[in-house]
Amino acid sequence: MPADSNGNRWSANFIISSGNLLADFRANLTAESQGRLQVTRLYNMTDDPGVRDLLSFLIARDTYHQNQWFAAIRELEERENDIVVPSTFSRSKEFQEVSYTLFNFSEGEESKKGRWAHGPSFDGRGEYKYVSEPVFWGGAPKLPPAPPLYYNTPPSKM
Repeated sequence: MPADSNGNRWSANFIISSGNLLADFRANLTAESQGRLQVTRLYNMTDDPGVRDLLSFLIARDTYHQNQWFAAIRELEERENDIVVPSTFSRSKEFQEVSYTLFNFSEGEESKKGRWAHGPSFDGRGEYKYVSEPVFWGGAPKLPPAPPLYYNTPPSKM
């Protein structure tokens, strides 16, 4: 029976699934990217020819796996005719005024140079816009005071 290096038998607990293929495939692409990143770092940490040979093989396999997941992602995006997950949620129910807006909350204006700040959106359903100095839409929250139990009570006594 398949098992991990500690002898734990394989089960569906090893599978992470959101219930959405596109989201899961993107997570897999990210995992392969992180794996390749770590293996290339290990490669650069050793000068042992045998270890480098093994790591070189693993790096090449991660190259293939990233391409594999990317191809599957593209296929799903084309089939669904959408890149946003989930594609089944009605866009009319989202606050569309901000669907394609980049609000600058950083110092400087460098972020407005990015492709994500101007031009047609990647999903083809909007036009990106950049807001240099965003204003808050809601007022200050009106919260009730904390219960007396929490006044002047050290965290260790809670």
